[in-house]
Amino acid sequence: MTSFQNTVLFRYFFFHWLFRDASVKELYQRSAAIAHNKANRHHLITYLRRWITLTLLMYFFGIMLEQLNTLACVFFYTVAALCACTIAKITVAWIFLGQQNPQRNL
Repeated sequence: MTSFQNTVLFRYFFFHWLFRDASVKELYQRSAAIAHNKANRHHLITYLRRWITLTLLMYFFGIMLEQLNTLACVFFYTVAALCACTIAKITVAWIFLGQQNPQRNL
């Protein structure tokens, strides 16, 4: 059986599998990983749209259930708040991957 990280649902919402680890010690491997990550930066917009849609749906369900069931309303608002944290993380990653490296004078 495959793990959850290899499923389509995981890859639909989580983008970590697209990027390489840039915390290696060797300079050339780190530069290659950073270049790879910057090249895949454009995929983050798609993931951002998906998470914004999910957040708006959770807020909508929370609003609709506010009058009927308080516990269900709390669940949907909590999920929406967690989605908002993920949106912030994706936005920060997209901004920082888009920055140009300043030239260093050695």
